[in-house]
Amino acid sequence: MARALDMSGRSDGRVLALGAVGLGVQDFPGRLVGIARRDVQGGVVALAFHGSLYGDAELRAIGGGPGPLERLIDRFLESGLDFVHRLRGEFALALWDGRDASLHLATDRFRVHPLFYRSEANTLVFASRMRSILACPESLKYTLDPDAIVRMVGSSIIPSPQTVFTEVRKLPPGHVLTYRNGAVKVTPYWEISFLHPDGSGEAALAERLRSSLAEAVSVRLDADAAPRRIGTFLSGGVDSSTVTGLLSRRAERPITSFSIGFDEARFDEMSYARIAARAFGVEHRELVVTPRDAFETLPLMVETFDEPFANASAIPSYFCAKLAREHGMDVVYAGDGGDELFAGNQRYASQRVFDYYHQVPGWLETVVRPVAFGLADAVGWAPFVKAKKYIRRAQIPYPERLVSYDFFRIVPPPELLEPGFLESLGRDFDPYAHVHAHYHRAPARSELDRQLYVDLKLAISDNDLFKVTRATEAAGIAVRYPFLDSRLVEFATSVPARIKMRGTNLRSFFKKAYAELLPTETRAKKKHGFGLPIPIWLREDRRLNELMHDVVLGPTSVQRGYFRRRALEDLVERHRTDQTSFYGTVLWNLMLLELWHRARP
Repeated sequence: MARALDMSGRSDGRVLALGAVGLGVQDFPGRLVGIARRDVQGGVVALAFHGSLYGDAELRAIGGGPGPLERLIDRFLESGLDFVHRLRGEFALALWDGRDASLHLATDRFRVHPLFYRSEANTLVFASRMRSILACPESLKYTLDPDAIVRMVGSSIIPSPQTVFTEVRKLPPGHVLTYRNGAVKVTPYWEISFLHPDGSGEAALAERLRSSLAEAVSVRLDADAAPRRIGTFLSGGVDSSTVTGLLSRRAERPITSFSIGFDEARFDEMSYARIAARAFGVEHRELVVTPRDAFETLPLMVETFDEPFANASAIPSYFCAKLAREHGMDVVYAGDGGDELFAGNQRYASQRVFDYYHQVPGWLETVVRPVAFGLADAVGWAPFVKAKKYIRRAQIPYPERLVSYDFFRIVPPPELLEPGFLESLGRDFDPYAHVHAHYHRAPARSELDRQLYVDLKLAISDNDLFKVTRATEAAGIAVRYPFLDSRLVEFATSVPARIKMRGTNLRSFFKKAYAELLPTETRAKKKHGFGLPIPIWLREDRRLNELMHDVVLGPTSVQRGYFRRRALEDLVERHRTDQTSFYGTVLWNLMLLELWHRARP
């Protein structure tokens, strides 16, 4: 038996029952949503679809003819599951083939729209929301996964295919699940690959980049051709500014940009957003998010993400979407993915600096290292102490170096976790095994491309897209991701690593290609990100500080048996005296985990 619980997680959607098989969907503004069926020889073929498709004229309804979902069924009947590979856009779909009693689930290439599933005792239950899985009327038990809990505390997310429950899985991006005769088979239909570099030269590649990104924006504008008001998330960074600039040139209707700022200057980028908005001549709206906003929105954030999820920038993402909705926007365009495709994150430059150490001749290294270490230990002079740290980190091999300064490398699990909980993880538990697995699996030849692959899997699919899509849904608005257009991505992965990032100059290729479009200030600014000043607020805002102490150190949390109380107290004290964001981020993760527990029925 297969059962779909409303693909939006709500109870008032469209449904289709075919004996023991049920499908359900829920309308959402700015998306193609529905259920279609075909009566064919041998059985019924039915499709439930939720998402957006671009650049495919055949899928547009014409007069009284078949609609787009019926045409998708026709494609399945003609070519089988290969039709999924030809879809361009963001989607989650379920397809029932009554001819052989098989059910197929599929997510788009980056899984903008997730699917959760559980298979047990000849029953498959699936939904786009965890709460819908849990609402299944079957008498099913759910067990918390200690492995997932620990990974979430260390990285704010639960990586695919894990979920917080051992019995429930997430369908990975670009995969198809087939359920037949009680058996589940999960297979990829698309993969990110850096193995086919384009040798055309930088000038030709830059021209292809401009045409590819412009086309990715245009096909989305075509899909939004209905009288919708279109906005952009404009942080002031390279990606959001590029998308805003292209939209301002190509859209037939006025564009409005939206930006979120903070009173804490180190986290605020609104001045750059204003520069970009003026340069492109778009109407600009902005909002300052406060600690009070964060405090009052926490219950909504816990509800929005179903399972423990602690990327704090979900809060400004929600308020930016809410601001856009309040100004009448139906759709907003975002710049997610650009940094991970075109090498824009500071960690890529940092790793390259460490790589330079290995270019030092062996004979010179044998002299430099003992001298630097000796002087660092003997006199403690800052340059030599820094040199010692640099050499030590440079000597850590990949992929361990990528996580060498992450939380569980600073605070090992035995120091944080209660003995019984630690034992439940198993002797071979590694909180960063998923990072290692993606690194070794990466279809790439250069270290930069391997790092981009890891980030496209984790920072994008498991983190940013889940964050932005769910936060904007909570505000009632749809979002477009032109950088993650499949054709643009396949072009981006063909740009050789030596061209993408010259030396340690982040996004050098991309910025040069868009030098004419982007303001000088945008191209010159340092990478900032769309962060929230949570570490500062947890120290300085009374309500959030009290909530942190109650949620992290309160008896309810401690009695769950996950974490040593003394270790939690030590983290709170380290955060009080340490002015970096390191411990504040971990405490936020612990808070969201406990708040999720308390919100469970």
